[in-house]
Amino acid sequence: MDEQRLAFEDRIYQTWAVYWGCDPALFSVPGVTLCQRINQGNSTGIHIWKIHRHLFVEHTPSQAEPLDQVLSALDPSEAVTGAKLAQIWPGQTIDAVTEGVVFHLFPKDLPESHLPGGFALRRLIENDQEQLQLLEEHNSPEDVSEAYVAVNHEMACGVFQLRGQGEMPMLVSAASAYARAGFVDPGVLTHPDFRGRGFGSAAVHALCLWAIRQDRIMQYRCNRENTASLGVARRLGFVQYVVQESIWLK
Repeated sequence: MDEQRLAFEDRIYQTWAVYWGCDPALFSVPGVTLCQRINQGNSTGIHIWKIHRHLFVEHTPSQAEPLDQVLSALDPSEAVTGAKLAQIWPGQTIDAVTEGVVFHLFPKDLPESHLPGGFALRRLIENDQEQLQLLEEHNSPEDVSEAYVAVNHEMACGVFQLRGQGEMPMLVSAASAYARAGFVDPGVLTHPDFRGRGFGSAAVHALCLWAIRQDRIMQYRCNRENTASLGVARRLGFVQYVVQESIWLK
């Protein structure tokens, strides 16, 4: 691994260390650190983050006592997983266990991006809110929520299908990004009729260029079962660094 890539990975772990309030050396040590997040409010989720060899468990104050009970019931030699916590969670029905992955992008790994004729990419502005709303209406509420695209984020852009003279171009894919955990975090939403053609990748590619010009690190989060979103990350050169499980309580 060359020196530039090593320095980049060091920046990734340094940034995560700031988020967790720990020394980056902790990531190389097997073990579990509990992190109480008051700002999670009434969240029903318990989140397990695996960064290198270390696990961080995010929870709310109300979840602290039952979480201690569950962890003490586990064999110390066993790895802590969402499935195991869900099996022995006391007096509570588990709604779901989900698994996500977090990628980061080394700038030199970003490939070139090209749009086919008849389409154009540009930055989104407040006046594009109506177009974004139409795009959302063609997607399921779950897809809209997971994508979390907004024109008022730090950066937003969209791919438009160009139409005949006098016709307004149609927004077929939109992506936006905001600061999260010290990184630039993007979301992307594509019209169902235009998926599988690289438009979502093109929109996220524009966000990556914007972040790279500011010397900021891109991250990309998605559910492990979302093959389309995983495909966007891999096509753009993102590399997986973190696994994140969530146990959702009813």
